[in-house]
Amino acid sequence: MPRITCLVIITTITHFCVSKDLPSTFQRCQREESDFDSCLMEAINGAIPQLTNGMSEFGILPIDPLLVNSLTIEQGTSSPINLKQDFKNVKLKRLSQSKVTSIKTDLKKFSIKAEAITPYMEFIGDYVMTGRVLLLPVTGKGFSNITLQGLTTKHELIGEPVKKKDQTYMRIKKYIVKFEDPKLVTVKFENLFNGDKALGDAMNKVMNDNWLLMFNELRGAYEDTFGYIFRDISNKIFLKVPMNKIFLENYLNVFY
Repeated sequence: MPRITCLVIITTITHFCVSKDLPSTFQRCQREESDFDSCLMEAINGAIPQLTNGMSEFGILPIDPLLVNSLTIEQGTSSPINLKQDFKNVKLKRLSQSKVTSIKTDLKKFSIKAEAITPYMEFIGDYVMTGRVLLLPVTGKGFSNITLQGLTTKHELIGEPVKKKDQTYMRIKKYIVKFEDPKLVTVKFENLFNGDKALGDAMNKVMNDNWLLMFNELRGAYEDTFGYIFRDISNKIFLKVPMNKIFLENYLNVFY
């Protein structure tokens, strides 16, 4: 079995604070209404662009670009793509252009499922890479750019209630992200093989010619990474704003 490990470090801390309200510019939805899910989808799509530059009162850093300090992705030896990739100073660009296309909630079970599309996303940063691609050895250290086009993602938020000072919050204990095949992935790793341009160009061509295989082999690690990032961002709101101020209703204890 291939082994995929993933480590991501983000320079933010999620914690409780004094109860907050959602920003006045965020749309609110009554959970008893029949069109609650549609309303929530519209509300989320309205909120995403507002997070572009971050939201300091919630401890949310800008999401476009979204900065990730470091990321390690390792694929096991039984795979045709046997790579260890260490990234630093990563920037994820154009996440703010994502749109939620469907959503289904079950707040009695603290569950939210959604599907979204990101038309174009860039993953850029410094890299160190060793391993093999289709039995070809590869080494490199330098600047990298991974671009994904037409990426559809499925999201599942699994939460639990947390009581604090007579208020109920929803803590996201697990955030599952699944990627569908994008329309295209292109990669550019500079300074492969200690700067040998001919070998570097040839290896980049191999990876781009086999982009779907590359994506499928590393998909799990990237899904884990995005799940961690999105859980962190979600909890910065969910752990600071009580449920009855996010999902409006007249009485909260209907679920308990």
